[in-house]
Amino acid sequence: MQEKIFSNLQGIRREMLKILGEVSSLTKSPLAIEDAIDDVWHPKCDVYQTDTEWVILVELAGVNKDEINISLSQEYLRISGQRNLHGENCHTTYHSMEIDTGRFDRRIFFPDLCLDKENPRVQYTNGILRIAFTIQARVERIIPIE
Repeated sequence: MQEKIFSNLQGIRREMLKILGEVSSLTKSPLAIEDAIDDVWHPKCDVYQTDTEWVILVELAGVNKDEINISLSQEYLRISGQRNLHGENCHTTYHSMEIDTGRFDRRIFFPDLCLDKENPRVQYTNGILRIAFTIQARVERIIPIE
């Protein structure tokens, strides 16, 4: 019964966000509803640049490293996976529920920098995923005039 109520509330939330997005798109300053409609949660992350690296830190407390998938395209890096903190075979009654669980997905778009995308350095320590790309010097080719 409680699962059905929760499922219905999630459906109502999705529909409300769709309507809000449609109404917002008609205004001069639309609201940014970042992926709020899908069924996955989006981990928090910091993205910063040093003199030599472009770095992404992703907060994934409680996620086993085997549950994390990292992929990249020309435009973005994608981090996805699953976080399950509670046993599936036990009856649970929540008094407060603030930690996101289930499937997660986050896309970070690459900046206009020349990055070594073939050799990212990836570390996972104490629930923080760190992905660093070396910033490479832009190579300009001289084109002779005939």
